Amino acid sequence: MDIVAEIGAEHLDALGGGDLRPLRRWLSGRLCRPGGLAVEEFDLLASLSTWDSALVERLRLRSAIEHALTVAAPLPGAAPALLLYLEALFEEYWEEAWDIEPALEHMRFVGEGWSRLTAQGQAVDVATAGLVLQMIELLAVEMVCYDAGYAGSLAAWSELAGRVAGRAERMLADAASCPPSPLSAFVTDQAGGDVRYYRAVSLAARAVHDHFTTGGSDVGGAIGTLREAEESLPDGIERSELRAHRYALEALAASVEQPWLRVEHGQIVYLYPFGLFEEVPGDGTWMGAPPSVNLPQELISAARREARDWTLAGCAIRDHPRADVSADLSLSDVWKGDDPHARQYRGMTITLPDLEIRDVDRPEAEPQTFTVELRLSELGNHFLRIAGQLCGATPPQVYAAMVRVAPESGNLAQLGIPLRMVETDPSAPQWYRLSDFADRVISDLTGQLARATARRVRCSGRPGMYHVLLSVGRAALVSPSTGAVEPVRTAAELLSAFGAQPLCNPVRDGLSAVAEWLRYPVDAARLPVVDVSRFHGDLLMSSCNTTLMMTPGTPSYQMRSIAETAEFVASLDGMFASWQGQLASYHQVVLEKLAEMTTRLDRTRTGLDPAAASSSAHRGDVEELTELQGRLEALQLRMHAFVMSSRTVLMFLTAPSLVTSPAIRVTIDQLLAAARFGELRAEFEDMVDKVADRAGALVEASMRRQQEWAIAAARAAREREERELRLRLAREEATARRRAERERVNRRRIDILLGVVAAIGLSGVMQLIQAGYDLRTFWALMLALVVLAIAVLVGYVLHRLHRERQGPEADPAAGPVDDGGGVTGQEASG
Repeated sequence: MDIVAEIGAEHLDALGGGDLRPLRRWLSGRLCRPGGLAVEEFDLLASLSTWDSALVERLRLRSAIEHALTVAAPLPGAAPALLLYLEALFEEYWEEAWDIEPALEHMRFVGEGWSRLTAQGQAVDVATAGLVLQMIELLAVEMVCYDAGYAGSLAAWSELAGRVAGRAERMLADAASCPPSPLSAFVTDQAGGDVRYYRAVSLAARAVHDHFTTGGSDVGGAIGTLREAEESLPDGIERSELRAHRYALEALAASVEQPWLRVEHGQIVYLYPFGLFEEVPGDGTWMGAPPSVNLPQELISAARREARDWTLAGCAIRDHPRADVSADLSLSDVWKGDDPHARQYRGMTITLPDLEIRDVDRPEAEPQTFTVELRLSELGNHFLRIAGQLCGATPPQVYAAMVRVAPESGNLAQLGIPLRMVETDPSAPQWYRLSDFADRVISDLTGQLARATARRVRCSGRPGMYHVLLSVGRAALVSPSTGAVEPVRTAAELLSAFGAQPLCNPVRDGLSAVAEWLRYPVDAARLPVVDVSRFHGDLLMSSCNTTLMMTPGTPSYQMRSIAETAEFVASLDGMFASWQGQLASYHQVVLEKLAEMTTRLDRTRTGLDPAAASSSAHRGDVEELTELQGRLEALQLRMHAFVMSSRTVLMFLTAPSLVTSPAIRVTIDQLLAAARFGELRAEFEDMVDKVADRAGALVEASMRRQQEWAIAAARAAREREERELRLRLAREEATARRRAERERVNRRRIDILLGVVAAIGLSGVMQLIQAGYDLRTFWALMLALVVLAIAVLVGYVLHRLHRERQGPEADPAAGPVDDGGGVTGQEASG
């Protein structure tokens, strides 16, 4: 079945307009069938278009790609449609992300997977699928082409753009050889646009490059080609990009006759600030070493003691001849302040081997070497310092040097010139970007410090935390027509020169056009100039991530202190990052304890029931809450100690005792203002208040709940005692009633017996009288008395036996008795 009939021209039209939904619905219905691709696997493919696709497990994603290709290969029309869908996803990824390596890896995997299925004879539509696969391969070459632009190259960008155009032309020929179909028409349209686009970009990049090197360039012709390509394309991404290229070249055309600035000699320093903090354990306790009172000093002490045995970025410090460890920062004595607490800006330095960086436009030339130093400060403002020279740098070369610091910079490995350390083994690590090297060094340092101190040391920072310090010692103006060179004598001349744009603006993220710096604004009245007391003609300017120093008439040694202050202020970002990381660590633990306490408090609400107040389960919950309260209180105290230490550092940073020179103090204050120090300080204080308030609320809630439980437990105990007393009194009263009833019955029985005995006695006397005995005689009277006496004696004995059987309860003088018959009360004791 032909793909034309399957997906239809409407699917391709929607895809050309950037709408993937029709094609996605068609593929889902075709592939997601019983025995085919699972819906979850098909949905997973969409993550290829997002820059955070790295969050998806790589094996799962690749398994989904492989399974999708396997299912689509034998289905007519499905494989070309699937490859077209994947190509569109890679396009979307490129629109959102500057790091193309993840997409390139997936593209290679798709190509290898399809080649394997084709070789095994499992694929149909080989020709049409191969044509779409060429689109994926062309996209990969386009990405590498733009990597040259991200690296600040013009010659390499022009050359690679020409290669892309040539490859697109070959794809046009292959599409023409296929039978006419909507798919071949779609490929022809896409490839034709790529040919026009990249031919124009190649001419534009070459025109800018030649203007600042050979002096002869056809800027006007490049602008015309850009305009023609722009007008041939529909509104969309490609047309907007061509318009941006054209605007840049029109800015060059407007100043094509003006002399342009060349930095004859200068120094460029790349700073990567970072912070180190100790992660708070999840349970809020430090089972090993107690939390550090001054973590930066402890870390530096450990580094001074053990750094020579470390390996950083693949370099064993002890074994490399150019690696070294210094116990100080090698600063000028301007930092020897007169602080009453003997505080200073001091620390240590770890020197790594020089880093080799090649010119993208001249890869065959000798590489430039940059010194590499790790500077650790007792104040906590640590940074990696990479410094090199600028000699005879044109504006495009200055731009390339400035953007090299950013993580968005081009992948140098893709351009064949990866970064490496000098005098290292050929198998030693290489890096795509300068930021990748910095990340590796800082990450390795963090791990080494964690092992050396047995602490949970963590690094804090962000991809955009970097700073470029550019010191211009000598500069000149070059005539584009004659090549004549005129020295720049003052900062005003530098700022007004054509080509000063890269020096006067911050490093921006990504890339918008060929030589986009041509459209950077340079308004001397609005530039962030720092007002310092130096010499006429000097310049100090600071932006969000750059600092420019122009000192044509000042000895270099006098500018050392200014450069040190600029580096010091730039490194404070790392200090604030570490403090925020430390507070965030406390905050996370506080949130976890809040959830734990909420759960336990909900469980102990039954403790307000007197019947449950004395249960062992409730007592266990209360003990857990008490323990949790102790942890929170300890956590709160540690956090307060950290906050006090941080505030002490903040006060020292703004104190006159930081440096010896009042003029340098003013310079630092000006640089702090330019670096938004006040805002960073306010953000830190706000975060402190929020975290401290939450921790305090937790402790108060715990104490309040403990008090509520104590009151409830006491009330429950009183009620339990009262209930037990009422039960005991009721039992005693019932016992007394039963005994009284038994006594009444027994007395009745005795009375009856006594009556019987009395009757028997009287009956005996009467029988004597009836028998004729004269009671007036002595013996008859005695006999009658004996009978009566016996009756009385029997009655008395029965009465005594009854008293003895009743015991003390018959004695009205005795007190109450307990359940066992014992006498209780004060009367019994008497």
